[in-house]
Amino acid sequence: MGTVFRRALQTSPTLEYGGRGAMRFGELVREFGLIGYGLVGATAALACIAIDPRAALTGWLAAAVLLQSLPLGALVLLATMRLIRGQWEAELRSGCEAAAGLWFLSALAFVPVLLGLGAIYDWPHAPAQTAFLDVWLNVLPFVLRTLLWFFALAAIARSQVGGHASASASALALIVMILGAWLLAADWFMTLDIRFHSWAFGLQVFALEMCTAYAALLLLRLTRRVPPQRPALLGALMIVFLLLWLCFQAVPYLAIRSDDLSAGAEWYAARAEGGWRWVLGAIGLLGIVPLLALLLPLVRRSQRALAFAAVSVLVGKSLEFAWIAIPGRGPVAVLSFLFALCGFVCFAASYLAPGSRWRFPGRRSAA
Repeated sequence: MGTVFRRALQTSPTLEYGGRGAMRFGELVREFGLIGYGLVGATAALACIAIDPRAALTGWLAAAVLLQSLPLGALVLLATMRLIRGQWEAELRSGCEAAAGLWFLSALAFVPVLLGLGAIYDWPHAPAQTAFLDVWLNVLPFVLRTLLWFFALAAIARSQVGGHASASASALALIVMILGAWLLAADWFMTLDIRFHSWAFGLQVFALEMCTAYAALLLLRLTRRVPPQRPALLGALMIVFLLLWLCFQAVPYLAIRSDDLSAGAEWYAARAEGGWRWVLGAIGLLGIVPLLALLLPLVRRSQRALAFAAVSVLVGKSLEFAWIAIPGRGPVAVLSFLFALCGFVCFAASYLAPGSRWRFPGRRSAA
C-alpha cells in the first residue's frame, strides 16, 4: 500500500481538478483495484483450507513455486547479461531488475507452505527409508533450506540490480541459482510422493521456471508504452527457452512409453490418465504452437504476435505447475491453485506495471 502512495506522489506532487489530476486519480484507483483483487484471490485460496487442508495447501504450493520462478528467472538473466553482453540487455534489463524485487512477495507466499508442511507432505509422519533421508527430509532442515534460498535470492538481487556486479560474482550467482533451483524442486515437488526419485526432475522444473519467467518478462516488455526496438531478438530468445523446456520434456515422455515402468515413470504415467491427459495435451499445444509460429520471421517481428505467444506460454506453464503438484489431491487443490494464482498475478502486476504503463501491443512490426 505504501508503494502505491509513493508512486502516486512521485507522479503527481499536487492533485489537480479534472484533466491530468483526474487521470492520475484513476490510475491510483486501478492500482488499488489490483491489490484488492489480489487480496480476494489469496483469501479465497486460504479459505479452502477449511474444506481440505492437504488439497488447499498443495494448490497454494504450486502457485507459490510459480510466483517464485519470476524473480529466479529475472536474476538468472541479469547474471547472464553481465557475462554475455548484447543488444538483448537493453531490451530486458529494466524489466528483469523490476521482477527481481518479487523475491520478497515470493517469500511471503511460502509462509503458509512452511506452516502447513505436515498437511502437504507425507514424509513428516512416515519413517525414513535411509539415514540420509531421515536427516534431509525433516521439518527443520526443510524450512531452513527454503529460508536460505530466499536469503540467497535477496543477496543476489542486491548484487545484480544496477549492473555493477563483477563477472566472477555473476558466475557464482548462476551456479548458486541453478543448483539451488535443482535442489529446491526436489524439496517442494518431488517429495510430494516419497516413492518418486529422478535426478533430472530438478532440471525439468528449472527449465519450466525459466520459460515461465521469460514469457512474463517478454509480456511485461511488450506492454510498456515505449515499444521494443528489436522484437525479433526477443522472439528468438523465446524460441531458446521453449526449446530448453521441450528438451527436458522428452525424458519423462520416453519413460512413460517404456515397457517396464519404474516408480519414476509411474509418477509421470499417473499424470497422463483421466482428466490430466487433457491438461497434458493443452500444455503441449500451448508450448509447441508458439514455438512453431515463432520460427517464422514475420511472427518474430510482430509485437502483437509476440504478446499472444507469451500469453499462450504463460497459460501453458501455469497448467504445468498444477500438473506437477496437484494430481491425486482432489478438486479443492485445483480451486485453491486458481485462486492463489489469480491473487499472485494481481499482486505481481501491481508491483511490476501499475496503471498507466499497461498497453497491448499494436499491429506494428519492426525488424
